[in-house]
Amino acid sequence: MVALHVILTVSLLAAYVSTPADLGVLPPTRATGGAVIGSVNAVLVHWLLFMGYSMFYFLVDRGFSLRILIEIRQAPDGALSQAEVATVYPPEGVVRRRLDEMVEIGRLTREGDRYRLSARGRLDARIFGFIKKLFHFGPGG
Repeated sequence: MVALHVILTVSLLAAYVSTPADLGVLPPTRATGGAVIGSVNAVLVHWLLFMGYSMFYFLVDRGFSLRILIEIRQAPDGALSQAEVATVYPPEGVVRRRLDEMVEIGRLTREGDRYRLSARGRLDARIFGFIKKLFHFGPGG
């Protein structure tokens, strides 16, 4: 997804450079601001939209609480017990899936039945640990 976004950012910059400042219709007094300011603004807005989309995607796809709400909503009588929720999302299955995904994207390496941080995982843990400490987030995700 990030690779696609980088390609789109490069395409945006190419389109910005190849488009005349007056867009062929604006009076010269309205076509000011400079190419640097305009291109930085375009890339900034583009990246912020990408980040917003990414947050929305991960909320919908990965949001554990949101997924439980959807399961309860789709239950025949609109209610599930804790045991019924656990059959849909068994805790060990959730943990196993998360660990497998982190191995797949290179944040962890698997050594037998144990997991170890990769170089990328150490960097990510350091960065996000700092952010959690900075904002006084408690334990958990």
